[in-house]
Amino acid sequence: MTTALLAGLALTACTAELDPAEDAAAPTPEPDPVQTYLALGDSYAALGSRESPITGPEVCQRSADNYPSHVLQDAQVEGQDVSCGGAVTDDVLEPWATETEDIPAQIDALTDDTDVVTLSIGGNDIGFGLIVGCFVEAIESNQTSDCGTLLQESTDAQFAELPAQLDRVYEAIDDRAPDARVIATGYMPLLAPGDECVEVAAISPADREWIISLTDELNQQVRDAAERHGGTAVLPAGVENHTGCAEPAERWVDFFGFATDAYPMHPTSAGQKAMADTVLAEL
Repeated sequence: MTTALLAGLALTACTAELDPAEDAAAPTPEPDPVQTYLALGDSYAALGSRESPITGPEVCQRSADNYPSHVLQDAQVEGQDVSCGGAVTDDVLEPWATETEDIPAQIDALTDDTDVVTLSIGGNDIGFGLIVGCFVEAIESNQTSDCGTLLQESTDAQFAELPAQLDRVYEAIDDRAPDARVIATGYMPLLAPGDECVEVAAISPADREWIISLTDELNQQVRDAAERHGGTAVLPAGVENHTGCAEPAERWVDFFGFATDAYPMHPTSAGQKAMADTVLAEL
């Protein structure tokens, strides 16, 4: 091959590589589509910091720093949060007449355009309020608790009914938004095996094991229901290291919230952020 031909080929290759017209014609990557999001659920979704502004009905205590709010701050997500403290599965499906106002059925906010639903429900259906109330009473009175003995029978009966109640919620979501992806958010545990701290000194060893097993069973039922209906159940990784016995800055839940500005027996602001990050990672 002649020197002139080699030079010509090199010039042609160089010109092709640097041609601005060809470079300008390269396709621009499409941005990720914005997803329409709806948050359904109870206080584990609704409550954040006690000092945070409240959105929605006052009775719901729907905080501006709960995990749905963090999810909605993502640039690729738009939608709304209709979670409400105290909600049970019936309140997702039907209007809720409280002492101060009527709360619309949460499911009414769902449309066939909804892409993603987060669902935090089931805790109040098994009597979470009574259970934590029993523990709080023991802690405040410094009397050793016996909550398992008092509440085991009623809790077992409520657990037996929970799968059918969760199925009704999933069926209603599928009926209104058949293409929506459902992400069920589990309940971050207040205690983990081996936890020892002054806050739980009045909780008996038997009751500590009981509340841990209850939380495990509740989360298992949440996972099972999600799987039955093609959804996903999530909990932040390492959640067992962030219980109410962790150092205040590391708590994702708290017993009283004095050191974390959390509502008693509920997720802290850090816990809600951890849950939001876990949900966004699923998206």
